[in-house]
Amino acid sequence: MALANGIYLSSHNAFRGFPRAVIVGNFFRSVLSIPFAILFNTVIGASLAVGGVIGIDAILQKWAAIISKAASDFVAGIIEGLSDRYSNIHLRFRDYRKKLADLLRVYTQLEILFPETGTRDILEHPRRMSDKDNAEARDLEKIVMIHVLDMLYFWMYQPRARTALLRLLDTISEEERQILVISQFALDRNREISQMFIDGVLGKDFARALSFYLSRSPEYLEVMKRLSD
Repeated sequence: MALANGIYLSSHNAFRGFPRAVIVGNFFRSVLSIPFAILFNTVIGASLAVGGVIGIDAILQKWAAIISKAASDFVAGIIEGLSDRYSNIHLRFRDYRKKLADLLRVYTQLEILFPETGTRDILEHPRRMSDKDNAEARDLEKIVMIHVLDMLYFWMYQPRARTALLRLLDTISEEERQILVISQFALDRNREISQMFIDGVLGKDFARALSFYLSRSPEYLEVMKRLSD
């Protein structure tokens, strides 16, 4: 029965387009649920015994299907939860990787524009770039701000983004780490970023996005300060 049920569940999941890990996991779902069904059965039986209920075996026999289904759903929750976790971390890792590549391209362009200024100075003193009479530099600075706003959104709202970012920081070079983390402090440019929202960077309906940025960026930057140490 467990084998037949496993084949049914896996086939059903494959037809619905579930991730491969879920399909494989659900093939063994019925078998894996047996120990949990025994555990649930034991706990319920013990609880009924403590309550002085008579005819516990007969009651448990009537509840067998419910207990079996509960155990199966419990295992399914573990399998699909782990699969979702892996999938979300993979997606967020890819998102952060792309943002890092975008930031690296921007800072390469800034270094070309200001060859006398090192990357570290550009990162730590961005206002020096915007103070110069260079429209291209100001445009690049705005691009950095847009990228870090995206990353703020990832961190606050996207599933497993925090885990993915911490993992990414452990896999990249120290220079890339510094660029990624220190870039986030562009969010300190409240006046400039607020003006970008007002100018329509996200369209006319910018009030909620602006409120989100102003209210959540301080706590986010506190985390970035710890990561930059």
